[in-house]
Amino acid sequence: MSEQKTIALVTGATGVIAGVIAEALAATPDYEVVILARNEKKAQKTVARIQKATGNAAVRYLIADVSRRDSVRQASEAWDGRLNILVNAAGIEIEKTIEDTTLEEWNRIFAINVTGTFLTSKYALPLLRKSAGASLINFGSYDGFIADPGLAAYCATKGAVHA
Repeated sequence: MSEQKTIALVTGATGVIAGVIAEALAATPDYEVVILARNEKKAQKTVARIQKATGNAAVRYLIADVSRRDSVRQASEAWDGRLNILVNAAGIEIEKTIEDTTLEEWNRIFAINVTGTFLTSKYALPLLRKSAGASLINFGSYDGFIADPGLAAYCATKGAVHA
């Protein structure tokens, strides 16, 4: 990682919303953007798309599962001791009522949406604290403030992120 560039790490950037955020950050010439993704093929395509759209070659990816401590810890070792911005945008949505949601689905959505936010923040915070003007951005949702019966687990996770 380059010392002169602002380094931004974006989780969930193989998805639409976080992908647009990663692209917007990469459009700033003095930014280096690192996307954290589970799927290498999707990560490669996302990086190529962002590089082509912005002309910024300082976009790369790291493979990690945000829901697994060892995976995030290992990825954090590749952050080269410097980080200015963390965007926690990795997340999934399950469109089911409580009655229709399985325990496995409940645990999976909490692992990604809540534990993933916790783990990436945990490993990024020591680096962010060393940076002047650092930013940590956690993605919540309006659904974290309401009780939508058809999005029970999703609403619960976004409420947890807001807390």
